[in-house]
Amino acid sequence: MIRFLIALVLACLAGAASARQDPKVTAELEATDTVVGQPLILRITILVPTWMPKAPVFPNIEMPGLLVRLPQRAGGPVSETIDGETWSGVQNAYRLYPLREGEFTLPGGKIELSYADPGQPAPIAYSVALPPISFAATLPEGARDLSPLILAQDFTLTQSLEGETDLTAGDAVTRTVTANIQGTTAVMIPRLIPDPVTDVLRAYPKDPVVNETEDRGDLSGDRVETVSYVAQENGTALLPEITFDWYNLTSGKVETARLAATPVTVTGSATATTPPVTAKTLALLAACIVVAALIAWLVLRYLRPRMGAYLAQLRRDREASEPAARRRVLRALRDRNLSATLLTLSHWLRFFPDASTEQQAQMRDALARLGAARYGTAPDAAPELWTDATRAFCELRSQLKNQTRRQQTSGCLPPLNPVS
Repeated sequence: MIRFLIALVLACLAGAASARQDPKVTAELEATDTVVGQPLILRITILVPTWMPKAPVFPNIEMPGLLVRLPQRAGGPVSETIDGETWSGVQNAYRLYPLREGEFTLPGGKIELSYADPGQPAPIAYSVALPPISFAATLPEGARDLSPLILAQDFTLTQSLEGETDLTAGDAVTRTVTANIQGTTAVMIPRLIPDPVTDVLRAYPKDPVVNETEDRGDLSGDRVETVSYVAQENGTALLPEITFDWYNLTSGKVETARLAATPVTVTGSATATTPPVTAKTLALLAACIVVAALIAWLVLRYLRPRMGAYLAQLRRDREASEPAARRRVLRALRDRNLSATLLTLSHWLRFFPDASTEQQAQMRDALARLGAARYGTAPDAAPELWTDATRAFCELRSQLKNQTRRQQTSGCLPPLNPVS
């Protein structure tokens, strides 16, 4: 009889193990080829038969010559009916922008995830490798001779000058050039301002500024370069012409963006009167240097350690304060990071040890609903639930702050009718 029961239990366990369904992971590329600088959408979808207690870890698919972007709203929860049952999971829709012509094969990697097993106390860990994903980037025939390579729906150049173009030695004029590109990434914009070939001007460039915007997956942006030219000697110079040939993806033709050269004239010389240097001046200068060195030594020797310790303590006190803890909770809510929200909320509640379970009920209910929606079968409600959780936290903080003020006030005021 005992042997029969053991055999029956083992058979049930074997049947449950065989019935367990593995997660389904798919990687779909919308096309196998594209034009250089134009995006391909890669959708990686993970579905599990139950729910995932935490977000899966996606591999890094970046590689040289390929720009990989995950737009803000291109990743989130999904659900699907499989064999009559609702499976839940997440999907990331990556934008792949090839920056050169040729074949691309993504590096792959493994997706690490875990999902709940209703019959077990611990979730099931699962790892799956992405299948090989390949595609090609091509160049239109009309764009093959372009150097640098610019393919876009629109490309424009504008410039502004700050200062006069008739200079005296020592004066300066500043040139700012902006290139705007539509329909692709601003990374495709090359260096704009060449160096002037002249001894009349000396160039002092600033670091270029590249801005990029995205509208429903369509990239655009600009590159801003600023160079200040300081007049060195008499003569005439040209701020160089800027010309770029670019391929218009809409018309299929090569067009030209151009900024004309700007002439600059330097006349006269900067004059300055230098007073004679006397022994008294040198002695006074030496005394000032000695005094300054002594003051600097005293500051470094005595004041700097104390000031550093004082500032460090101020920073620690500020980070350990309730307002700092509140900001961390709000930041986690704004980032829609459930794990960070739970952790920062727990730390923030330490500032209110008298907070009752009833006062926290609304906040905890909001987080429970959010957790169920995040990795459950109703992901569409998650955005509204983040708003509800933020509102619940603000109301909870207002209640607890008012309660603390009342306690402090009642403890500090003298009785209204003191007994003599």
